[in-house]
Amino acid sequence: MDSIMGNNTWVLADLPPGCKPLGYKWIFKRKLKVDGTIEKFKARLVIQGFKQKSGIDYFDTYAPVARISTIRLLIAMASIHSLIIHQMDVKTAFLNGELDEEVYMNQPQGFIMPGNENKVCKLIKSLYGLKQAPKQWHQKFDEVVLSNGYLLNQADKCVYSKFDESGKGVIICLYVDDMLIFGTDQVQVDLTKEFLSSRFSMKDMGEADVILGIRIKHKSNGIAISQSHYIEKVLKKFNYFDCTLVSTPMDTSEKLMPNNGQAGKLSRLVYTGYPSVLEGYTYASWISNTEDNSSISGWVFLLGGGAISWASKKQTCITGSTMEYEFVALAATGKEAEWLKNLLLKIPLWVKPISPISILCDSAAT
Repeated sequence: MDSIMGNNTWVLADLPPGCKPLGYKWIFKRKLKVDGTIEKFKARLVIQGFKQKSGIDYFDTYAPVARISTIRLLIAMASIHSLIIHQMDVKTAFLNGELDEEVYMNQPQGFIMPGNENKVCKLIKSLYGLKQAPKQWHQKFDEVVLSNGYLLNQADKCVYSKFDESGKGVIICLYVDDMLIFGTDQVQVDLTKEFLSSRFSMKDMGEADVILGIRIKHKSNGIAISQSHYIEKVLKKFNYFDCTLVSTPMDTSEKLMPNNGQAGKLSRLVYTGYPSVLEGYTYASWISNTEDNSSISGWVFLLGGGAISWASKKQTCITGSTMEYEFVALAATGKEAEWLKNLLLKIPLWVKPISPISILCDSAAT
């Protein structure tokens, strides 16, 4: 409530005729650390946004988030250019968004103002639960950083950079209210933190440790990203924690069939910083799945000694030859290469002009 009141989230007002105020709910959560111990007890006031009417109290609801391959690309660049990676979190981020629509809410239980029992809360700022809350927050953040001289990356609208003539500066990568700050040195990172803290209520988490369930570790040979804590959690859950280790997590001779059960995740990458060129590999397998006659396109892009972007997806068209399905896979890989090139165009540390990105495939016909 202190955050809400300090933020001037609402004013008390009389309910206009014909208007119906939205309800609210208190949400109570135990926030856990990576090791499973309790970090804090958290209460959040959430408005019942599911009762909002489109075109009346909300219009657009979308908001961008950084692509996971963008985060990996920036970590690979950090290994190449010896950047430091820090992490910050915006406290009650959605409360920063400013509202364009008129939205009314009942006064929350336990905080009804004496003498104003019949009034309702007229929202000035965004509140968790509102359909437009993510969009309004992103809009606010965007305005603040762009007005301070940061440049927006057109390929990924959650990446901002600010560099001086000497090549010193920072790159901010935003994922809703979590952000990574990649800096050429500590001074640049501290300046960015000071600026952000002057505009938003921020939590400084120091050197980046875990983002989106991915652990980031600086090692002597580079930067490693892994999900070991996540994998350990899964193994403990199914009583497999004491199982014997193997070098590959899968039997290579196994023919894969469609999975009807729960999906699993397993990954670990080390970015050594070498080679510092971006290159792609593409591969296709022809009608590997007897059930639906579709071929599979696969591709992976490497930078700084590790993979930054990859996919394996069914081809949407039926191909008549091995040459044709290789072309379909190459076309999909080419699209990703173009996107990565556009992303790198706006990152000052990347040498311009960008040299052609080579894509390697195994088809003589191509």
